[in-house]
Amino acid sequence: MKKTLLTAALVAGFASVAHAESSVTLYGLVDGGVGYNTQKTTWSGDFGSGSFKTRGFEFKNGVKNGNRWGLKGSEDLGNGTSAIFQLESGFDLGNGNSAQDGRLFGRKAFVGLTGESWGTLTLGRQYNVADDFVAPIDPFGTGWGQAAVGSAFGGSVSARYDNVVKYITPSFSGFQLGLGWTGTNNKDTYRNDVFGTDYETEDKSNGFTFGLGYNNGPIQVGASFDYLRNKETDSRTPLANVDTKVKVWNLGFAYDFDIVKLHLMYGQQNDGAIGGIGLAGAIALPADPQFASFGGDLVGDGYRQKSWLLGLTAPVSEAGKVLFSYTGNNIKNKEEFDGKITSHIFNLGYLHSLSKRTSVYAVASYGQSKLKVNETAFNGQAKLKSTEVVLGLQHRF
Repeated sequence: MKKTLLTAALVAGFASVAHAESSVTLYGLVDGGVGYNTQKTTWSGDFGSGSFKTRGFEFKNGVKNGNRWGLKGSEDLGNGTSAIFQLESGFDLGNGNSAQDGRLFGRKAFVGLTGESWGTLTLGRQYNVADDFVAPIDPFGTGWGQAAVGSAFGGSVSARYDNVVKYITPSFSGFQLGLGWTGTNNKDTYRNDVFGTDYETEDKSNGFTFGLGYNNGPIQVGASFDYLRNKETDSRTPLANVDTKVKVWNLGFAYDFDIVKLHLMYGQQNDGAIGGIGLAGAIALPADPQFASFGGDLVGDGYRQKSWLLGLTAPVSEAGKVLFSYTGNNIKNKEEFDGKITSHIFNLGYLHSLSKRTSVYAVASYGQSKLKVNETAFNGQAKLKSTEVVLGLQHRF
């Protein structure tokens, strides 16, 4: 009753008219813990060697899942169709600041229509289709700190896009299809007959997200493909024009044997990366010429990333579950440097439910990333060792 009254009070601030056939729900989760983490990078090459180390014991914000609150609602339009919306805001539990670069509803913000017979159509800021079908196959999903799928796959299996039109079919004997589009086609033309100044700027950036899922009985399968093109031109500075095409695909498979569940994933990113390069991005390289070829152009044309996962989950009681995963990736870009990066991450976690809405958890993660550079003018290598151990508490409402 208290939750219903609070929701009604909040909704009154958003709308002046309420309809009896409509429903609005206030929801969210708060997640925090304490943890120890250490990272050490050592490097060596033709011109010297060195190391950098950081460690700490501190409060951890949103480890198992990112902290959030939101509003979601629906209105029955008849004939099995409903209007829906969802507004979701992320925040830092430690200091109360907004997440997602300060956006009010940075996690989700969409409106749409849904029907049991034809599916769901939504418009706004949303996740890619991989988040629906592939990300849930990872034992740790997109949370749990360093143990998250992003340490090996980057953001490719759970990326947020702006201005998305997205459609998900209903389930047909466990099968579902999803697709989405985001893009713009803007052109500005400037004419000045007095000074003879003419120029044009154009933005034709667009993207597609596509996926298939199957979830029936003990079997769960997911597949996804994302294509993002960033094309921006300015007739005044043609050498600075941008035209990048990132292509990403991921596959996932899980089978529940009752006593243990097997999880497998594999994916590739080409000519760019979505949401970073994972654990390898934490390699702390010195600012000197010997690693100059390993720079900001790594994630661009010629970029190749292969990622993989092997995981197991097993119930140990009615309220407890053990989680394990090994993830890794291999990164190259022969157009930018002659070398490669290889990462391996091992994760072990435990989740215990105190009630339907409250749980405690523990996770330990150890990862390594190795960079090797074999240029004509320089040979060098760097190695990152990263450890994270966290105890946390989560409550959903």
